[in-house]
Amino acid sequence: MVTATFRIGGIGTPQGVRDQIPFAAIERGEVIVRSRLEPEAPINDHLVWLWSGLKLKRRFLKRLQGDGAIFRCVCSVSRGPIHIQPNGAEMLHLLGAELIIETPSDRPYGSSSVSQ
Repeated sequence: MVTATFRIGGIGTPQGVRDQIPFAAIERGEVIVRSRLEPEAPINDHLVWLWSGLKLKRRFLKRLQGDGAIFRCVCSVSRGPIHIQPNGAEMLHLLGAELIIETPSDRPYGSSSVSQ
């Protein structure tokens, strides 16, 4: 089972950001975009799905980052192996996003919130 969420933190007005990304939600002060793929899909497919929805907003996101926004991609996997292909890593590289992979034995960020 895999879940993947792109999180935008460190922003003053999440609603304004949410308005620019219609498929996003606000959760505990962060703007989040959840992969809508089935949990059985590989982690790479989830990353590619997120990037396909966010790449048209790349300039907007980079502006946010310049203003201090923090980007994290938090993925949970129930078991390995974990394979990330170049097309899955593209979003992480181009947006300068941190990738956090949680496993059943180590879930420091929890299932619903990233705090810092």
